[in-house]
Amino acid sequence: EAKLGDLRFTVIDTAGLEDATDDSLQGRMRKLTERAVDMADACLFLVDPRVGITPLDQDLATILRRRAGAVILVANKAEGQAAEAGVLDAFGLGLGEPVRLSAEHGEGMAELYGFLQPLVEAAEDKAEAEIAAEAPETDIAVAEDGSAVTPDRPLQVAVVGRPNAGKSTLINRILGEDRLLTG
Repeated sequence: EAKLGDLRFTVIDTAGLEDATDDSLQGRMRKLTERAVDMADACLFLVDPRVGITPLDQDLATILRRRAGAVILVANKAEGQAAEAGVLDAFGLGLGEPVRLSAEHGEGMAELYGFLQPLVEAAEDKAEAEIAAEAPETDIAVAEDGSAVTPDRPLQVAVVGRPNAGKSTLINRILGEDRLLTG
C-alpha cells in the first residue's frame, strides 16, 4: 500500500524486464513483470537518463504500449546536467513527456503526483460506476479480474524498467520507508 500526498494506491514492484523469454532467471523475471503489467491499472516506466535510452528501453516501451492501460514515463536519476540528453531522448519512446525525478533525493515527486492524480480519480470513478451497475444494493462489486471493487479500492500501479533504473528506490520513496533492497 502506497501513499503520495493524499493519493492512495497499491504499488507492484517488478524485478525488471530483461530481453529473455526462455525459462532462465531473466526469462522468469520477464514473465513476472509482464504479469504485473497485465494486473496494473497503470505502469510507471522508469528509465535512467544518465545511461541514455537503450535498445531494451525501446523494447519495453513497445511492450507497454501494447499491454498497459496507462503508462507514465519516468526519467529517474534526472538530477544534474548529466541526465539532460537522456531526458530529451526519452521523448523518442512515444510515451509522452517524461516525469523528471530523483527518487533517491525526493525530487520531482510533486510532478509524479500530478500524473497519478487523474488516474487515481478515474479508478475511483470506475469503481463507483461498477458498484452502481453491478450491485446497487451492496457496497461490493466484482471486477472483471475477480477482485473486489469498492469506492476505496486503490489504483494498482506496476513499476517497470530495466534493472538498476531505480525502481526499488522510487517505491521506497513512495512508501516512506526502506522496504525494498537497493544498491
